[in-house]
Amino acid sequence: MAGLQTEYRRLESTDDHDDPVDDQDVMLHMPEGNKTRWSHIENLDEFFTRIYQYHQKHGYLCMMLAQVFELVQFLFIVIFSLFLLRCVDYDVLFGDSHNSSDKKVTLPDAIYPLDKCSRNPPGALVICVMIAGVFWLHRLVRVIYNAWHYWEIRLFYLTALKISADELLNLTWHDVLKRLQHVQKEQRMCIHKADLTELDIYHRILRFKNYMIAMVNKSLLPLKHEVPFLGETVFLTNGLKYNLELILFWGPWSPFQNYWHLKEDYKKAAKREQLAQQLSKHILWVGLVNFLLMPFILLWQLLYSFFNYTDLIKRNPSTLGARRWSAYARLYVRHFNELDHEFTARLNRGYRPAARYLGAFSSNILTVVSQNIAFFAGSILAVLIILTVIDEDVLTVEHVLTAMTLLGLIVTVCRTFIPDENLIWCPETQMQSILAQIHYIPDSWKGVAHTYRVRDEFAQLFQYKFTHFAEELLSPIVTPFVLCFHLRTKTLDIVDFYRNFSVDVVGVGDVCSFAQMDIRTHGNPRWLSEGKSEASQYQQAEDGKTELSLMHFTMTNPKWKPPQQSEYFINALKEQAQRDIHLLNTVDAENTAMATSIRSITSLEGGGYNSILSSLAMQQGMAPAGMPPPLAAPPRHHTGSLRSVEGSPKGADTTAAAAKANQPKVRGAISSTEGPLQTEGGLLSSMHTSGPLQTSVNFSAESYLPMAQAESIVGPSTLPGLQSPTRITPTSDLSAATEMNISALYMHQLHDRSIILPGTLSSPDTDARRHWAMDNNDQDEDDDDDASPPEEICVEQDGHCEQTEGAPLPIVPEGSLVDTSDMQV
Repeated sequence: MAGLQTEYRRLESTDDHDDPVDDQDVMLHMPEGNKTRWSHIENLDEFFTRIYQYHQKHGYLCMMLAQVFELVQFLFIVIFSLFLLRCVDYDVLFGDSHNSSDKKVTLPDAIYPLDKCSRNPPGALVICVMIAGVFWLHRLVRVIYNAWHYWEIRLFYLTALKISADELLNLTWHDVLKRLQHVQKEQRMCIHKADLTELDIYHRILRFKNYMIAMVNKSLLPLKHEVPFLGETVFLTNGLKYNLELILFWGPWSPFQNYWHLKEDYKKAAKREQLAQQLSKHILWVGLVNFLLMPFILLWQLLYSFFNYTDLIKRNPSTLGARRWSAYARLYVRHFNELDHEFTARLNRGYRPAARYLGAFSSNILTVVSQNIAFFAGSILAVLIILTVIDEDVLTVEHVLTAMTLLGLIVTVCRTFIPDENLIWCPETQMQSILAQIHYIPDSWKGVAHTYRVRDEFAQLFQYKFTHFAEELLSPIVTPFVLCFHLRTKTLDIVDFYRNFSVDVVGVGDVCSFAQMDIRTHGNPRWLSEGKSEASQYQQAEDGKTELSLMHFTMTNPKWKPPQQSEYFINALKEQAQRDIHLLNTVDAENTAMATSIRSITSLEGGGYNSILSSLAMQQGMAPAGMPPPLAAPPRHHTGSLRSVEGSPKGADTTAAAAKANQPKVRGAISSTEGPLQTEGGLLSSMHTSGPLQTSVNFSAESYLPMAQAESIVGPSTLPGLQSPTRITPTSDLSAATEMNISALYMHQLHDRSIILPGTLSSPDTDARRHWAMDNNDQDEDDDDDASPPEEICVEQDGHCEQTEGAPLPIVPEGSLVDTSDMQV
């Protein structure tokens, strides 16, 4: 198979065109004084990761307090468990052995003396305490180690980056990143390159994470299993994930020689069989160790879950009915080169639409049963509460308080299964809302979001919390079997994956080639990159991962220069978006992919995006029907950031600069912001800066809106970074999150319509669609079987869908979807 015979390769730096080709011949200038302290750092992966964590975890004191309290929490759980097990006389506590009914039992009466507690402990208990002690000492050493190294990071922030602890919360990661690049030019933390790009630093921080994302994207890891009566089930817990990372990345037998280099044998195709056997043996040993430690890990899981969640469930029983993004979803929907705070913010924004979508599915039988159980339990609970109000001695009756607690829990749980009577059933709309935030859904879900098949598959990404608790409790039992009987069968594929999808980047080391986001090597022709990608099916990222990751990284790092073919792709995408914007006054808005994308969000977020579409039309000198132009307000004093435009009066730039300088800082408001505060590289932000699309409508410098009116132009729910009065320029203050939401929907719209981007040549997909890890012996047979039949195109005629064959692009009748790629504007 051609895909399996590719070789490991080394990439020269394409970012610094002025640097010499041979980096070893570069004469390095070492600054004097304390600046040399940060030159030639050996492990830049750990160094940059600590810089990122120091910023996101709010400084040295917060980080160390959190780690110290984790040690104290572990110690408390062990000691308190021993106390409950050995030092409490439960017969006295429950009154079973107390003969005198006149004497009131006190707490000291139910506690054994210390010498009696520690007398003749069971052997199993001694072993558990010894293992817990070793683990606690290991964590203590880690805390001391981190305290030392993070003190160095604190000094780096103070002396090199010139950032104090008080300023951390008022600086975005993008601001820290720019200062970090400046320090590299002065002090040469990395001696192999004069300049470090944003991608170089992200590679260092996310090296192993990018490999994991790529492995999940290519279905390499055995995370889906057929379970009797349940069908295909995804299983990925924190314990299994820890073992996978131990085996594949940082363990003593992992394929990596150190943090930044693969072992040389993994780069040679001739040793693939031998390496696969060795890796299989190592996985077996790890699985056996997990099996031996299973009782102790299971005991710890039970204790930790009990102490951590019991009080939470008691105070809020509906917690078990709430949902969370699964560990598998956190890999499936994550972009390449997406930092934790960017990814977490995206998942948080997707929580509500995901909960609304799954909440719309309800079982009528379960609803009727839950309503009646809640009625009976609530009636009894109400009587007990009334009796308690009349006479508090009712609480002294045996088991009354327990009964009230259980009845309240039953009522709360039943209410979670009763749907909201005011809920509107719009599954496709909710799925579009989810897509706008998480950016990835399979093509098989589109158009059938109302089915239980899609609902069940999505529920594996967005699972109940009690399902998560159950999986974590079962993890010590299931993980050894997954490692020994499923992961070992994938060892040859894993070895091939490392060799075929690892590249040596100058100044960075070995990274996953997918993380380069190069359209030419990993683009998918079915995802708008036809004519730009040379990748076979084996080399393509699935579900548009390369294209969407490239767009996301470009928006969060607008100064980064992508590879040439990727840059052509971005420019072509922007050109297609500009074509759609030009058509706003000539066709109905829903007939263009851009307008459809914006209108999809409009129905989800309360109308905030409607004004974006209207303003974009105004910017092109048009006014779509039904969308009145925004009204300018008289100038008023404010401290918001201003932006000058062509045609503004003299002094506008000075006013804007002064206003920006005087803008008050909001403590804690921007430290977790995605990308820069003002986006420059998105589709919408390019509308008013592109030459052929430069607006002919010049706004005066006084055309500012107060906050209330600005929200009518760009809704506050869609622009999380909007904190001040805003110009009526439609795209001047779009946040990276808003830009990416619209861009993701737009790219999915183009993908669904099979639109060819401007400047590309349509070519047939000659590569056979086959599983990327097939054996070489099956290649000829698979190629014969994979001859693609003519595509069937759905064409609406008189309200019915008719199938046509053989058309390279959809044949769309008048009034339906319009392919705008070949229209002349």
